[in-house]
Amino acid sequence: MGGGQMNVSAGNVTRSQNNSVLAGLEPALFFGFFEEISAIPRGSFNEKRVSDHIAAFARARGLEVYQDGVWNLVIKKPGTPGYESAPTLILHGHTDIVCESDEGVEHDFLNEGIKLRIVGDFIHGTGTTLGADNTVGVAFAMSVLASDDIAHPPLEVVLTVQEEVGKGGAQVLDGSKLSGTRLLDMNWHDPKSLFAGCAGDISARFKIPLKLTERIAGQKAAVLRISGLSSGHSEFDIHLERANAIVLLGRLLRLAMKETGLGIIGVSGGVNRYVIPGEAEAIISIDPSRIAALQSAIEAEGKTLATEFSVSDPALKVSLVETESVSTAVFAPEVAKAMVSAMNLLPNGVQSRSLVVDNLVESSNTVALLSCDQERIEIVSTIPSAVSSRRYNIVDRIRELSEVIGLGSSVETFADCPEWPYNPNSRMLAAGRAAYAKEFGEQPHVEVSHSSLELGLFRKKVPDIDMLSIGPEAFDVHTTRERLNHTTVAATWRLLKALLSELRT
Repeated sequence: MGGGQMNVSAGNVTRSQNNSVLAGLEPALFFGFFEEISAIPRGSFNEKRVSDHIAAFARARGLEVYQDGVWNLVIKKPGTPGYESAPTLILHGHTDIVCESDEGVEHDFLNEGIKLRIVGDFIHGTGTTLGADNTVGVAFAMSVLASDDIAHPPLEVVLTVQEEVGKGGAQVLDGSKLSGTRLLDMNWHDPKSLFAGCAGDISARFKIPLKLTERIAGQKAAVLRISGLSSGHSEFDIHLERANAIVLLGRLLRLAMKETGLGIIGVSGGVNRYVIPGEAEAIISIDPSRIAALQSAIEAEGKTLATEFSVSDPALKVSLVETESVSTAVFAPEVAKAMVSAMNLLPNGVQSRSLVVDNLVESSNTVALLSCDQERIEIVSTIPSAVSSRRYNIVDRIRELSEVIGLGSSVETFADCPEWPYNPNSRMLAAGRAAYAKEFGEQPHVEVSHSSLELGLFRKKVPDIDMLSIGPEAFDVHTTRERLNHTTVAATWRLLKALLSELRT
């Protein structure tokens, strides 16, 4: 990338027009590709441009490229001298990112890339998610493809799409395009450990048919809002017991609906199925004479919530603010009651902990998205579990809740992804341990995570596949606090090259 002058002030490096933000960071090859890809809009379902860009990059190097109809990529590179006959290795990452911005920040994720900035040891977005998950994997893959001085076996670089919205790319990837039975994933966030197993997950859409009734004449509209929550990745961070904005909105609405005649005009909450909701709101209709009393009750409940979540969510904020609404209809009372009951009773948070792996969440549920249109109210949950039966049991509990609530409510499941069980006898794990010890003179930690990656789907498509995942240090992925520790990338690059050299047989 270009190396024009950068503005440096108080530990910050900010983007200067037409200049690289990451110039000077090592390894330069990786950070050049990281910045190149960060400039391309690539939210889920908007991956065509980045897919075409990477395909052109690979074809320019004479590499074989397969690009499918949803913009998954498979790029093949022969083994280097001495590795021509080695078993093929699949290198894997995903091209899409979670798109979220801070309140008050206007960012067009469909047409704008991420505006990078550096603060000390960390790369951030500017009021938005960074997308290190998984620009890191893409940049590492491109670095290996572009290099001519790294020993490696024959490679199949697989870059999937729609990972952040149910692993859609991996779900439809044509497994016949792959010959490798070993896979190295680059979507892990801890450079001091090897990732060797993960949960599977499934999502459930709780639907309540929407029946409307006439809004009472003379009532005022107001926005009941909860915001400022810590949010976070619904799998990596679920054990931190952070507040869920949709669940707390349900609690506030339960309080508000004690007011006679109060109506609900609309509801919304959450940004992605893999994000703990940090904000949610309801537009309500209320008699003007009752607004002050409700305001007082909401403020009191807000103080209670602030006390309950003082450690996990210190910036929690509850508000009730008058607004304008042209709507002449509100949810029918029985529908409003059913929705609020569901918001309060749906399973949420950690559901079970592993008795096999220390300190591992085994199963959880995140009430992740709340929306409504003219026909229905939808509440989407994402349910990861290391044990399939527990995953499906949580779904059954959600179905049972819909039966109890009635009113024609139903539950639809989608994006079912199997788990990737830990295998202590994995040859990839043994090779990873050997490479780590050779490079750093000590043994790595081995981690099994509650996160649900695409790797269970690869195991389903290639039954004998042997897998491992590595990556540099990243924090608060899927939030606007997301940051990549650029000082840890060099160590991961060393490990990646050492591991590739281990895979001669």
